Amino acid sequence: MTASDFNAKYAEITGDFLRYSETVFADLNTPNALAEAMKYSFFAGGKRIRPILTIAFGEAIGLERAEVMPYAFGLECIHTYSLIHDDLPSMDNDVLRRGKPTCHVKFGEATALLAGDGLLNFAFEHILGKIKDKNGVEALKYLAECSGARGMVSGQASDKENENATDKNEERLFETYELKTGKLLTAPFVMPALLKGEASLLPIAEEIGKNFGRAFQFADDLKDVLLSSDQTGKTSGKDERENKFTSVSVYGVENVKKIIAELTEKVICGLKKLSSSEFLVYLANTVNKVEK
Repeated sequence: MTASDFNAKYAEITGDFLRYSETVFADLNTPNALAEAMKYSFFAGGKRIRPILTIAFGEAIGLERAEVMPYAFGLECIHTYSLIHDDLPSMDNDVLRRGKPTCHVKFGEATALLAGDGLLNFAFEHILGKIKDKNGVEALKYLAECSGARGMVSGQASDKENENATDKNEERLFETYELKTGKLLTAPFVMPALLKGEASLLPIAEEIGKNFGRAFQFADDLKDVLLSSDQTGKTSGKDERENKFTSVSVYGVENVKKIIAELTEKVICGLKKLSSSEFLVYLANTVNKVEK
């Protein structure tokens, strides 16, 4: 696949996803600022990695785009809610997200908190209205597990506890990352596999997602160190200034780069077990590259 072909496919999937999302959000109105805050954060920009992975992996295993679109939408709602809450003063206290003021800066802390709550519920409300069979129930159940106390929320809790931990080691880092970031980056692979209903696909999807999620978080740590706020769309250098526990603080910049390359190779090996994975292989090769 050429760069031109990849960019065209990426733009096509993104366009379809955004048009779908706009249609869904068109029916959401509240007698207060809640709906506006939810839409502000959801449509603030970003690469849409999670929904694109969901849609592309679904197509790679033979699903129609329409079958996975509700799950891609729900996943992005949940991811957006997690960012809103992560940016709050009681959490990371960030003022910039995707190059724009964070939700609590724009709308106030209380409205931002409720906007996150609203997006979480909106995700499940939408998918529940689209489920067609038992496979759909299993995919939604998996998304719920990835999002909650056995997944992303637990990872956020561990991340906060790590700020004051004295035993900052590799095991603790991996455990936090695989919950906080990894779960919602494994879901784009496992949900379509569950929708497909072929048991042999599940271990492949899980392994790809686990390695992709870890590489993605390590790359995010690198970006905080090597790139500017203009390049990342959020406050850069914050991890180092606040002495945060990250892959860079454990391994150093050059070793993190090597680990990302090794993880990416594992992702690609998994993807090549599928009959149609050219787009995903190209994406895996590029999305986690960090060049200063």
